[in-house]
Amino acid sequence: MSISKKSFLDLSQHFASDGFKAGFTLRSFPCSSPNDRIRFAEELSLKPSKLVVPKQIHSNTVYTCHREGRVEGVDALISGNRDMVLSIQVADCIPLFLLDNNANICALIHAGWRGTVKKIVTNTIQEMVSIGSKIKDIKALMGPSIQQCCFEIGPEVAEKFPKAFLRNGELDRSYLDLQGVVQTELIDLGIKEKQIIFLSECTSCHPEMFHSYRRNGKKAGRMIAICGWV
Repeated sequence: MSISKKSFLDLSQHFASDGFKAGFTLRSFPCSSPNDRIRFAEELSLKPSKLVVPKQIHSNTVYTCHREGRVEGVDALISGNRDMVLSIQVADCIPLFLLDNNANICALIHAGWRGTVKKIVTNTIQEMVSIGSKIKDIKALMGPSIQQCCFEIGPEVAEKFPKAFLRNGELDRSYLDLQGVVQTELIDLGIKEKQIIFLSECTSCHPEMFHSYRRNGKKAGRMIAICGWV
């Protein structure tokens, strides 16, 4: 089975790092689980035998990878080992890629509203620093995810976020700018705004390109985010 570049986004160029690869599948990606991550790793010239595959639960748990394989109850992966290949799946949540090229440390975060409230982004950055990263050297990329135009929430969720990131909807509903929340958190942690890349495609708005849980519910497929070194 051939895989067209139109079936995934090659995000590697955003990091300008020799040998670092990052990618994000589109709805047209021709492979399904459990082979999707293997084929995608191969397409990016990464080693499928070194894949780390988390069982995601919308937690704030961060795992520093020392070996390949499945990891239970984790929503952020970190590697200081150039052999590891990190992967997550999303269907509206933010796939957040982090790279400290100087320290050869990368991370991949499944950042939905629950994990964001629980400070999964802060936890991941702090763990990167604990194993040798410097804040000033970290570059961040937020991949395609549901945008404020479609992210309608109720008052029980809205109360967990600053009003600056909410837009009024009908009755007691609001629309959440989750990307703005994450960007502000990154800046507050010391990451330079110019080193934060934001891809503005809305997963809910573009059914021809993306899967979306908000749009399709339990029938929704998933996109795969992946990164590592060749």
